[in-house]
Amino acid sequence: MTVHSQARARTTTLLLTFTGRDATEASKFLAERDVLAPSSNFYALEASRVLGLGEAGGLRVGLAPYTSRDEVERLIGGLTAYLG
Repeated sequence: MTVHSQARARTTTLLLTFTGRDATEASKFLAERDVLAPSSNFYALEASRVLGLGEAGGLRVGLAPYTSRDEVERLIGGLTAYLG
């Protein structure tokens, strides 16, 4: 998994990609575990291309002050299961 983010300097939104795996597949897998993490290029096609992600983009994960510990644990557990 690769994390494309400047979260330390900006809002905590992460763009994740997976070697040899599709972000859309990851999004569906996480949705089955009650984790909302959409996949796309999010209308930033040129940025997606510059990052080498083509038109597919990646998986978008947003964390905010109101994100609960349970939600973060579900996200981490879901990603671990997906990658496992």
